Amino acid sequence: MAIISPRIIQLIAQAKKDVVTHLSILSLACIVSCSKAPPTEVLHQIHTDNGAYASALSQAGLYAAVSTQNGVLFWDTEKNLTKYVWNHKFKQNSQIHLVEISHDSQAVLTADRQNFAIWNINTGANKGFYSIDESSITSAKISNQGRFVALGLLNGKVIHINVETGRRIEFLGHTDRITQIAMSANGAYVLSGGYEGMAYLWNSKTGQVRNKFTHTGRISQVALDNQARYAFTANSMNQSWLWDLTTGKKITELNYPVRQQIFSSVVFSNNGEWLATGAPNQKVKLWSVKSGELLAEWPFEADSSTASVLDFAFSLDDNFLSAETSFGILQKWQIQGYLAKP
Repeated sequence: MAIISPRIIQLIAQAKKDVVTHLSILSLACIVSCSKAPPTEVLHQIHTDNGAYASALSQAGLYAAVSTQNGVLFWDTEKNLTKYVWNHKFKQNSQIHLVEISHDSQAVLTADRQNFAIWNINTGANKGFYSIDESSITSAKISNQGRFVALGLLNGKVIHINVETGRRIEFLGHTDRITQIAMSANGAYVLSGGYEGMAYLWNSKTGQVRNKFTHTGRISQVALDNQARYAFTANSMNQSWLWDLTTGKKITELNYPVRQQIFSSVVFSNNGEWLATGAPNQKVKLWSVKSGELLAEWPFEADSSTASVLDFAFSLDDNFLSAETSFGILQKWQIQGYLAKP
């Protein structure tokens, strides 16, 4: 039988004490952070009683497009009024699973698996209805004035379309299905993520790759800062990275303890300092872009633990944050000064 020296026993005892102390500190930190009251809610609107297939918020959250079983409801959130109801099929549920509002709040894109449509926000009129025959649409974005549309497809292609001229370019850099795409407001650049674990930022006129981001596992989310300073890419495991688009280098990664985190929505603040994320856990989270540290988190209203935020919108001065949820509710919070409070 092995004999353990008194010194070894002493070291083991000290190690156990250190572990307990460390866990106590972590527990205390969790209690402090979790006990912080949520920010003040300044707006609460019910946009549908039956949940949402997809939702989008305009710049500053002035408009909301919500896909329901009765079509896409377009809301003026300042007036709390439904302005339009859009659908792809007359008096039929077309299961529109993608909705996007242009950055300049001039056009809305709606898409089902095989078709997409563009709508005029000022008049509510349809500006065009288009079909994609070769593959299913998995992700879609629209530029200012509805001039350009980018579509991610199940077959691994990303299609960029000039709606005015009909010019079309296909990006073939991916080897598997497209999971998520983002596009600059002017339509000049597209950030696409694929099932094979690659994300590319590429020029929509030439198809030339500007930046390449490699993950181990399928890309689950991508996002672009609206001033082309930063990008966000995440896989389905625990790689959630922030990138400097000027240098192409990684700034940091989001620090969270779970091994798997699938984000339902990711949006940069206008000042480029914060990142808002939603996931199926009934919480809004704000992160530091520079450090990747979690700055604040609070719950949103939902009927189940699987509900998630479908889109965010910061006010122009970043003093308020709006969230449109799969529960069919818009909530808006005042975050000015909230992050500095203990």
